[in-house]
Amino acid sequence: MTSQPFISSAFTRTILSHAQQSGLCRDQLLERAGICLSWLDGQGLHVPAHLVEQLWSECERQGAGATFGCELVNGMATTSLQGLNILLDSAATLRASLACFTEYLPRVTNYVQAHLEEVDGQARLHLRGVYQAPHFFGLDAATLSLVRNIARRLGRAPGEVFVGVTLTPEQAAGEWLRSVGIKVSRGPHPCLLMALDTLDEPLLGANPFLHQSMLRHWQVEAAQHVRSDSLELARHWLTAGDQPIERIAERLGYRQPSNFIRAFRKHFGITPKQFRLGL
Repeated sequence: MTSQPFISSAFTRTILSHAQQSGLCRDQLLERAGICLSWLDGQGLHVPAHLVEQLWSECERQGAGATFGCELVNGMATTSLQGLNILLDSAATLRASLACFTEYLPRVTNYVQAHLEEVDGQARLHLRGVYQAPHFFGLDAATLSLVRNIARRLGRAPGEVFVGVTLTPEQAAGEWLRSVGIKVSRGPHPCLLMALDTLDEPLLGANPFLHQSMLRHWQVEAAQHVRSDSLELARHWLTAGDQPIERIAERLGYRQPSNFIRAFRKHFGITPKQFRLGL
């Protein structure tokens, strides 16, 4: 996981699209939030999380109602999860699906952490802000998306799947949850409660071949992110000290310095030596 808190550009585009549909000015929101339009082009790009938090706040200041985050669920594009939804849908059981969700969510955003806990005969899916408490618009969108998608995968009504849902005091998702028969309580972060045996229920869209194919894709993506982070660390070491390039390569786990040099050049466009001389 990178140290810089981020949210995917795809999800940021979804926020802006919903804001426009709600009558808010996209360009004004971008300017006031400090988000460059170029950051939203293409897939796999990241937007600094504090700027997306500012975007939520600007939506609120410009008149978005308290249920803005709840309504966002209706317009959520599948691209917001960068294909993660396909991996989750094709798993054999809910347990396998949620295991993938908690493991690979940091590739979509490292701003919110999902943790599955099994205690007292219940399965509890916690959503916590990693760095600070996220804006309640985002928490509402995340909570309702999970409730609806988990129920859809199981082919059951939300009220039959969830024992209860805990929301923060600011969240507005309680009205919808109660309307579908789910008990709502207050807590420091959102938490979805299910009977423990629900985790082992089969999913309607289970597809072993598709799931394994998507799983390999996400494992490769995760490995690429780890390599990217290690190369950023290499750049820091090249800047901060006089360690030999061979030593830096060894510390990062490269058996051959030539492999490290090749990876560095592919990532930054120059060799480690050129980078150090350029400084």
